Amino acid sequence: MDAGIALVGAALPRYGWRHVSSEPTDTPTPPAPPRDIRRVAGFVVLSLVLVGASLLTPVRAWADMDRISAWTGSLGAWGPVAILLLGLITPLLFIPRWPIAFASGLLYGTLWGTGLANVASCLGAVLHYAMSRSLLAPWCRRLLEKRRSSLLDIPRDRAFLALFLLRAFPLSNFVATNILAGTLRIPFRTYLAATFLGMIPSSLMYAAWGKLMKKPSPEFYAVAVASLVFIVAGTLLARRFLGRWTRGPGGVAETLRRDAP
Repeated sequence: MDAGIALVGAALPRYGWRHVSSEPTDTPTPPAPPRDIRRVAGFVVLSLVLVGASLLTPVRAWADMDRISAWTGSLGAWGPVAILLLGLITPLLFIPRWPIAFASGLLYGTLWGTGLANVASCLGAVLHYAMSRSLLAPWCRRLLEKRRSSLLDIPRDRAFLALFLLRAFPLSNFVATNILAGTLRIPFRTYLAATFLGMIPSSLMYAAWGKLMKKPSPEFYAVAVASLVFIVAGTLLARRFLGRWTRGPGGVAETLRRDAP
């Protein structure tokens, strides 16, 4: 997860953060108010409680593909609703989303399974984003302003590109991206569009492999293999692309050196 957080943090700033002058000003930055500190503390405590619940209870063991498939399949017409609810809560428990996508493909086919898994994951991503934006963003903003950082106000078009690449290819942790995007106050519409579109390739791959477990066929093999090849090739290209932008002149490495105290 640490590597994912580092890559997300490296990619987003390079995509157009406006430079804020590093010249000292006569107006001191006020300290963070107690309300912001309480929000950060609340987020940390809530996250620790949820992670503890995931690790110390049978929740994580229960949230595997076989059990999800058996449970949602037994619900009949309510199965898709259960998938949506699972997609809403699993990011909060730091549980990966792929078992839900596998189960969706197994139960509802590649096409409908992809759509259902994508919507379910988006619901969880949006909830996590909203929590981070409301609880962490005010404190983070004050911290960046206090350091006169140039990592402020990302343009929507470049934010979309960065988030799309991070979602489409396994360049970062899914949960870490949710938290950081909310903390940095990326516009909601930009976040939602990039998240939904960016997750389609991986949702398609998981759903296709899930369908193969129930009904092996050349068509499903072709879809599963093609999506896997696309993701692997795209990951290599996106990593080179983001690396060149973040490490070049004016990239995030230079920005962090300039902002360092």
